[in-house]
Amino acid sequence: MNLTSGTHLGPYEVIAAIGAGGMGEVYRARDPRIDRDVAIKILPAIFASNPDRLSRFEREAKTTGSLNHPNLLVVFDFGTHEGSPYLVTEYLEGETLRQRLERGTVPVRKAVAWATQIAEGVAAAHEKGIIHRDIKPENVFLSRDERVKLLDFGLAKLLADDVPEGDDGETRARQTDAGTVLGTPGYMAPEQVRGEAIDERADIFALGIVLAELTTGVHPFQRPTRVEMMSAILQSDPALGNAMPEGLAQIIEHMLAKNVASRFQSMGDVGFALRLLSGSHASGETSATVRSARESVAHERDFLSLTLRRGRISNARFADDGAIIYGAAWEGNPVEIFHATAGTLEARSLGIPGADLLSVSTTGDLAVSLGRRFLGGWASIGTLARVRTAGGGAPRKLHERVVDADWARDGKGMAIIRQADDSTFILECPIGRPLRISGGWLSSVRFSRDGTRLALIDHPWFGDDAGRPVVIDLEGHEVMAPDEALSSTSGLAWSPDGDEVWIAGDRPGYGRDILGYDMTGERRTVLSSPGELTLCDVRADGAILMTHDTWRREVYAGSRGEPGLKNLAWYDWPFPTALSADGNEVLLEEQRASLQGSRSPFFLRPVDGGPAIHMGNGRARGISPDGQWIAAETGATGYLELIPTGVGESRLLKVPCAEPQWWEWFPDGKRLLVLGVAGDQSRLSLAVPTDGSEVTKVGPGNLTWPCAASPDGERIIATGPDDRLMVFPTRGGGDAIPVPGTRRGDWPICWSADANHVYVYPRGTTSLSVDRIDLTTGDRIVWQEIRPTDGAGIVDIFPVWLTADGERYAYSYRRCLSDLYLVESHGLKDSRRP
Repeated sequence: MNLTSGTHLGPYEVIAAIGAGGMGEVYRARDPRIDRDVAIKILPAIFASNPDRLSRFEREAKTTGSLNHPNLLVVFDFGTHEGSPYLVTEYLEGETLRQRLERGTVPVRKAVAWATQIAEGVAAAHEKGIIHRDIKPENVFLSRDERVKLLDFGLAKLLADDVPEGDDGETRARQTDAGTVLGTPGYMAPEQVRGEAIDERADIFALGIVLAELTTGVHPFQRPTRVEMMSAILQSDPALGNAMPEGLAQIIEHMLAKNVASRFQSMGDVGFALRLLSGSHASGETSATVRSARESVAHERDFLSLTLRRGRISNARFADDGAIIYGAAWEGNPVEIFHATAGTLEARSLGIPGADLLSVSTTGDLAVSLGRRFLGGWASIGTLARVRTAGGGAPRKLHERVVDADWARDGKGMAIIRQADDSTFILECPIGRPLRISGGWLSSVRFSRDGTRLALIDHPWFGDDAGRPVVIDLEGHEVMAPDEALSSTSGLAWSPDGDEVWIAGDRPGYGRDILGYDMTGERRTVLSSPGELTLCDVRADGAILMTHDTWRREVYAGSRGEPGLKNLAWYDWPFPTALSADGNEVLLEEQRASLQGSRSPFFLRPVDGGPAIHMGNGRARGISPDGQWIAAETGATGYLELIPTGVGESRLLKVPCAEPQWWEWFPDGKRLLVLGVAGDQSRLSLAVPTDGSEVTKVGPGNLTWPCAASPDGERIIATGPDDRLMVFPTRGGGDAIPVPGTRRGDWPICWSADANHVYVYPRGTTSLSVDRIDLTTGDRIVWQEIRPTDGAGIVDIFPVWLTADGERYAYSYRRCLSDLYLVESHGLKDSRRP
């Protein structure tokens, strides 16, 4: 089917043809609704002749559309034109890797960087159970700013099933004895060549071939014919040449292992190995070795992988007997504490259900956290308990609402960080004796090696992981506190000789490194490691325990009582800030950009999975009840911007507070409930009319989000001072009324349309029920269960949104998949390089 300029496919207007091949024609087109250029792929006419094929293609297209990652092509829409199906994707400018290879080989560092981007995108898709099956240079696009995009993800199997033979080099080959072989000859794994069932490790093999071809300019299994090439894949070693750096050659050889059990076991492992290589000397300037139970690559230090399971590692510590003890939640199960012997992958559970590790004493006793839950952001609390390893027995509870704890060097006393109230965190040593109080929050307390000082991370804003390392003596006097805060932190420990504090932290433009601070506050880089890592512990001989973490946020929407949910994630850290009153649209902030120093783009996306519409950049916090406006903070100090969802002009609304923190619409659509901070840092709760008339204070003036206004706007439900829900009058001096039937830790979602009930859910949990509470009787019923199908690595479910009739809902969760590494070094203990 050849389309001319000006042809319309639904709302899209064709501009020009881009290319054509066995997979169909591709056109550049325009979406006039949002003034965006798109690419449209018209698929072969054979699809139109079979309704089952069309139905399967639509399902596959929707699955592909659920993939949102910077290194995967974004699918916006699907449709049919004159019986032929088409896909609408983002329009890219640049060239394929095949076109780039035609100009010669690629520098090693650049090839590794591009392969790392591919690995990260593919790993995100593998997490959703989607395998590409056809990774090759033709399917990898290099944009003008050198951002790599993998094309046609998830469609390869479908297309290979339906496209007839005859086009040499396209996505299907046949082998007489083995049946149908899916893939491109020359880029198939051995099991793929044999026509066997495949998994994500086939994509790892294909990427290994692409990486080898990028760096050498020659296919590692190059042969004169397609049959000979497939035979070489089955029987021959890859030809990598003598000029390739040893470390890179070892990674590629590991990716190209004939036996799937000997290959990298996940694309996440591939990405981590490549990031380690790019962070050291990929050009071959060093011959030191990185080791793991699965891989061997060139690097300055030895990295030994200690875990293989899928889930999140929360903490890890060295024990004095040489063992390694860590807390982990594997495969969606509750957190447990494991005991491992260094140098092996064997670990046994200590059999303490629901316990997370905090610290290991010199006598081997454990400080653990029971019932640990997230308060908001990265701050979490639980019940502090002691577990005696000698003689066993159940944990002995010591203190409630504890963030962190560390044993004193004598193994008897402890330093703890606990939450006193919503806005106060206290460091105590010993328990009950305050040494430091914070209005933000505190984490990661650690005794110095001589036991005379304490190091911790001081976070200026509650729940935010930005912070700085602080050292105090046992009288509470500050010994060291650098002026500059790090944009993100994750874990702290003392250096091997005890004269520095090491912290895993982000600096703008540098990413997450392990940084060392001496007692004057001078900083140096101890270990550079691309990707996100958490520093768990440092041994006296210089060995490091750290985790490599892959974080994602996902968003889902559904209807009560109906099976199936829509994945609404857009890029990799979308935060849902509102659900429209009719439940048809969700407001998303892509917060990953804010971690990189930019203002977050925000989008309005239909819950049916349609394309997201970019509405602006900043912080968006509410959709008006009539669905016509979004309220956002876009950079104008002291103002919120009201942005129309359709035709119209934006306008600014004056907000009399130094910093608006949260805002949402009153049900009448005429006012905004704004929670913020005044110039003197006191809290404000304001009703701000959208017509610019007089602003009034709401409730007690120090409300915290989440909160919700009643349908008549006269009452607000919010968390009271004892961590229980209260109903406050919005005006006048009326008393707050406790909500019967609520529990500590409940968060409000919304009122019912008749104002007789409220919907609540427990915060900081990995599966939950939305409950409806009768405001008169306190009767509480389960309204909707929320349990992610894949529970591996789920940290918490937050936030949850619900329509007033209780029938439509949306929610988000954070997922973290971790690997634990023992990092050993030659001479690291005495290293003082700037």
